[in-house]
Amino acid sequence: MPVSIEPLSRRDFLQWSLALGAAVVLPGGAVASAPAPVSDHVALISDVHVSGGASGSMAEHLTVAVEQVLALPQRPQQVLVAGDCAYLTGGGADYQEYVRRIQPLVGAGLPLHMTLGNHDHRERFWEALPAEQAQANAALQRQALVVPGRYANWFLLDSLNQTNRDAGTLGPDQCAWLAAQLDARADKPALVMLHHDPVRHGKQGSLSDSEKLLDITRPRRHVKALFFGHTHVWDVAQDLSGLHLVNLPATGYTLWMRSFLGWVDCHVYPDCATLQLCTLNARALENGCSVPLRWRTA
Repeated sequence: MPVSIEPLSRRDFLQWSLALGAAVVLPGGAVASAPAPVSDHVALISDVHVSGGASGSMAEHLTVAVEQVLALPQRPQQVLVAGDCAYLTGGGADYQEYVRRIQPLVGAGLPLHMTLGNHDHRERFWEALPAEQAQANAALQRQALVVPGRYANWFLLDSLNQTNRDAGTLGPDQCAWLAAQLDARADKPALVMLHHDPVRHGKQGSLSDSEKLLDITRPRRHVKALFFGHTHVWDVAQDLSGLHLVNLPATGYTLWMRSFLGWVDCHVYPDCATLQLCTLNARALENGCSVPLRWRTA
């Protein structure tokens, strides 16, 4: 079934901005700015495509993104990567280089969690990053895990079906696992991340079981957003159920002439989130663009 997309209007953006920055009237008529709310702060990265061989320039792009994350005035509490960590076929040398490039984040004490895309190789990924396999769901044999937060829980899904083939799938076992995990954690907003796009221009995307994923997430009103990569395009939309659809930009390389490289600085609050686009070229017009996401009602 096609998905109807409803972009965030400028009026909604202005109302949200005014509400967040509203002034507080104190006794005696004094006015003070409302204190900035504490947030879950998460850096979102996707499609880094690190190569240990001749295509090593994409690894430099990841290094720039890592440097930008570490240079933030307030460092994030988590770093999440939405798949395609490796270049084409998930070679062992690719993952060795990937581990080397993310090491500054590890050295700074920032927890990293990753899921897999169609250019990854699950077994070689786990060989290079055994701690990720330890945190994933062993029964599923997938890189699927729950990352708890103060204001929202993240649910990372593994949509890798076949390495270096475009389409992805979650499979019935992982879908059942997701439904059970969401039901067990219904006390907080849920944010779901995977690599493959479930929808594209209002139609099914590259995830073969997109409708099953949407059947799970749409009626569970505490699920507020789906985050994904794969298309190498930055886009934020909302379907008619109020579920946000966030297509993360690629960090490794662009597929389209007008696209750009970057990552997203995400702040999650009890009833909303803000997404700030961070391009690898600080002079890019899109750099610093901020998008608010207001959660649908439970």
